Amino acid sequence: MFEKYRLALDKDLNIANIHDKLLKYYGSRRSALLDQGDEMRYQTFSGNEVAVKDGHYFVNRVGNALRGLGVKPGDRVAVCTTNKIDLPLSIFGIMRLGAIAVPLNWQLKQDEIAYIIENCGAKTLMVDREVFSNSIKDRKNIAGIDRWIMAGPQSECLEGFHSLDALTAKVSPEMDPAKISPDDPVAIFYTSGTTGFPKGALMSSRALLTGQKFAAALLPTNTRKDFGILALPISHIMGFCTSLMGMIAGVHGLFMSRFNPKRVLEAIEKYHATFFVGVPAMYAMMIAEGIDKYNLSSMKAWCSAADAMPPEHVEIFRKKGGLVKLFGKPILPALFVEAYGMVELAGISMIKFNLPGIRFARGCVGMPVYPYRIKVIKEDGAGAKPGEVGEIWAKGPGVTKGYFNNPDASRDLIHQGWLNTGDLGKKNRLGLIYFVDRKKDMIKAGGYSIFSVEIEQKLMRHPKISRAVVIGIPHPTQKEMPVAIICLKPDMDATEQEIISWANEHMAHYKAPRLVKIIPESEIPMGMTLKVLKRELKSKYLSEFSGRIK
Repeated sequence: MFEKYRLALDKDLNIANIHDKLLKYYGSRRSALLDQGDEMRYQTFSGNEVAVKDGHYFVNRVGNALRGLGVKPGDRVAVCTTNKIDLPLSIFGIMRLGAIAVPLNWQLKQDEIAYIIENCGAKTLMVDREVFSNSIKDRKNIAGIDRWIMAGPQSECLEGFHSLDALTAKVSPEMDPAKISPDDPVAIFYTSGTTGFPKGALMSSRALLTGQKFAAALLPTNTRKDFGILALPISHIMGFCTSLMGMIAGVHGLFMSRFNPKRVLEAIEKYHATFFVGVPAMYAMMIAEGIDKYNLSSMKAWCSAADAMPPEHVEIFRKKGGLVKLFGKPILPALFVEAYGMVELAGISMIKFNLPGIRFARGCVGMPVYPYRIKVIKEDGAGAKPGEVGEIWAKGPGVTKGYFNNPDASRDLIHQGWLNTGDLGKKNRLGLIYFVDRKKDMIKAGGYSIFSVEIEQKLMRHPKISRAVVIGIPHPTQKEMPVAIICLKPDMDATEQEIISWANEHMAHYKAPRLVKIIPESEIPMGMTLKVLKRELKSKYLSEFSGRIK
């Protein structure tokens, strides 16, 4: 039970030797079960159950295999495979060698992969059969790669590739970790590119480990009793850091390559799971699936990040399960933990525990996680007073070393160690931080500052609306005007004018969307963590909205 504290306080722990430490503290315990269809089929790594020792040996084999191909410490190695357990273990194998891992979203298209490869200068690319066939198609489409490696069983390896299966079968399962300092670069995580081309946030060992160590120590986990469900993309910083946190906490669990609300709820019931980590969209999908059909009484804690979580959804899930039980019956409702983080912060920097008797105002993202510091800065550079809106700035060990190969963007991002998050927020007198909006999403209309998140939350109170996305479009006299893209609940009908009239009745006229577009949920573009890609929606419907301005 105390292993996670000893691991978190281990002064010699770094990202290259973490699997040695896991083996030391947790021995040969089970680490993860793999969901149906996600089983491993390597010669030296197979089946649907992974022990700590299994992961340790596979990480070593990947590191030795790469070294045998000529990969050296400091080299960038890109990994773009489907979201299975060999993905995080391959990333750790790269870092154990002292090379720099560059995880890529398996859903990226050919030109997006090519851009990132060129930007980071990787000469080695690891893919699997599915990604190559669906996205890359021909090695000639990605310039600059000297070593093409195909993950998965050797039987699926295409001609011209090194088979990771064959390579790892030939090398030793023993490997000494690279000698790295806490501030040596070990990974580059790319942003989603919602504000232009993706930018690669350079991460050190200290950045990736510090926040996750403290978060693992804070969570009420018991290594022998708790069971977690993870269905996040590991190539995204949230998924990677969540898996890292679970490893440090020693929590056994189920690894799912893809999120499916029905399968997740079935898994919670089947395995008597106690922890689930997801994003708000996942929770909304589970509610839509019908959580009352499943026995979720085993749950101790629900965790969310990446986007604003509706308070009403928090209360729904807190009633499922219990943090403290007596004779099998909950005497305290389940804990709901919300975290604030981003790629450039290497995961969690603020956290909020929804506890019995405590109610947070909408938008609260909590308190800084030690040793992070948070401040709110107004447009004139002065510190904001309690209640005043400004930009959220963060300082701590997780702050990126900068954007790789992008000095101009790095200068705009970091100022004397402080990261400008690009988020607007405010602080109350107790030090709690409240998220208001992304600065790029704030709408300037007729001299007013309109926060899109506030309008979206108000529109969601309409009984027929399932999703609302508010954007600003250019206006000839008002500079910008708010418009809304709406999705309706199943079997509901509404007209655009009906929504506009309702909005004018329930919010100030200058905030109410002037135009509305109703589209199916299936047409909402989503990122890896199921965040709505507003930039894509704006690009798609800008001309239509502009043509409707009277």
